Amino acid sequence: MDRKNFIGMSSFQFMAATRRGLFYGFLTLYVLEVLHRTFTEAMLVMALPMLANSLTQPFIWGPLSDKMGTRKLFIALGETIAGIAYILLSPPVWSLFTGMPHTQAASLYTIFLIVGLTLLESFWSMSNVAWSALLADLTIRETRGTVVGGLYSIEAIGRIVGVFLGGALYDYPSKAAGFPYLFYISSIIMFSSALVILLTIEERGIGGRMSYKEQVEVKFEGAPIFYTFLLAIMFISISTASIRRILNYYLRLALLATSFEMSLISNVASITQLITNPLIGKLSDVKGRVPVLGIGFLLAIAIPILYTIPRELLWLIPVSALAGIIRVISMTVAYSYVADIIPENARGKYFGQYNMARTISFGVVPIVTAGLLPDFWEANLLRRGYDAVSAEIIAMINVFYLASVISLIGFVMFWIHSIVKKRMITLQ
Repeated sequence: MDRKNFIGMSSFQFMAATRRGLFYGFLTLYVLEVLHRTFTEAMLVMALPMLANSLTQPFIWGPLSDKMGTRKLFIALGETIAGIAYILLSPPVWSLFTGMPHTQAASLYTIFLIVGLTLLESFWSMSNVAWSALLADLTIRETRGTVVGGLYSIEAIGRIVGVFLGGALYDYPSKAAGFPYLFYISSIIMFSSALVILLTIEERGIGGRMSYKEQVEVKFEGAPIFYTFLLAIMFISISTASIRRILNYYLRLALLATSFEMSLISNVASITQLITNPLIGKLSDVKGRVPVLGIGFLLAIAIPILYTIPRELLWLIPVSALAGIIRVISMTVAYSYVADIIPENARGKYFGQYNMARTISFGVVPIVTAGLLPDFWEANLLRRGYDAVSAEIIAMINVFYLASVISLIGFVMFWIHSIVKKRMITLQ
C-alpha cells in the first residue's frame, strides 16, 4: 500500500473508531440507566440495526461494489447518509418534533432509536463492506498482516480518544446529561470520513464491472476453509459481544465505577491493541495465521471468567489488557487470513458474508446471551428473594460464564476448520 492510500485509510480508520467508541460505548448504558429499559430492550437497540447491517452487506452492497468496480464511492455515500441520520435521531430533534422530552416518553424514544438506527445501519453497511474489500484490494498477502496491524493500531488510538471523549461528555454537566452531544460529534466525524476517503484514496482496478452471472461463476476453491473458519470466529464474536454489552453496567453496579473509570478500563484494552497490533500482525505474516489464531481462541475461553474475579477496579487492568490481545487476533489476524483466501474479483461478495457473520454474532445473538437470558436469571433471582441490584449483578456474572462456554465451542470449531484445511491441502 502506498503512502497516500495508507494515510487515507488510517485517517478513516481513526475517525471510524473514535465514533464507535464515543457513541456505542455509552448507548447501552444510557438505555439501561436513564431510559430504564430491560436488558432485552437494550440489546435490541444494538441488535436490530446490526442485523440490518449484516443482511444488506452480502445481498446488496458487497455484490454491487464488485459489479461497479469501485469501493470508495460506496464508503463516502454510506458515511454521509449515516451522518445525517445521527442528527435526526438525537434527543433534541425528537423533542422538537414531538413536543415532549425523550425521558418522559422513554418507551417510544427507545422504539424510535431502534427503527432509526436500523435504517441508518442499512445504508451505512455499504461503507463497512466496501472498506473491507478496499483494504484487501490495496494490500498483498506477504505484508498484509503488518499493514492491517498498523491500521488497527491507529483504530485503537481512535477508540481510546472516542471512549475518553464519550466518558467526559456523557456525564457533563451531570450524570448522563451529555448523551445528546454524542450524536452531533458522531455526525461530524462521519461527514469528515467521507471527505477523507474521496480526497485521498486512489483505487486500483478490480477487473472492471461484473455482471451478476459473472459474480456467481467466480470459483472459490477455498470455500470449505472459509465457511468453517467463519463459523468458528462467529462463536468468538458472540462471546466478546456478550461481555462488551454488559461490561460498563457490571462495572457501575458491582464495582461502583464512574463513567471515567469505565473509560479507563475499556481503554486499557485499546492501548494494548495499539501496542501489539503491528507486532502480532507481523508475527502472523512470518509464522502463519493459523497458529496465532489458535492462541487467540484459547485466550477467549479464559478471559470471561477472569472478569468476574476482581473486587477492585485495579485488578481488572491486566484482564482488560488480555482482552485487547484477543481483539487483535480476532480482528487483525482473522481479517488477514480471510483476505488471503477470498478471490480478488469477488471480495465485495465474500467480505459481505464475512462481515454479515461477524455482525450477526456480535450484534444480534447477544439479544439472547446478554439480553433475554440475564433478564430470565434476574427475574428468577428476584422471585427467590434477592434484592434488585444483587439479582442484576449475579445475572451479569452468569453472562461471563456463558461467554467462556461459547468460546470453548468456537475453539472446537476452529480445530475442525484446521482438519478441513489439512485435508484440502493433502488432496491438492
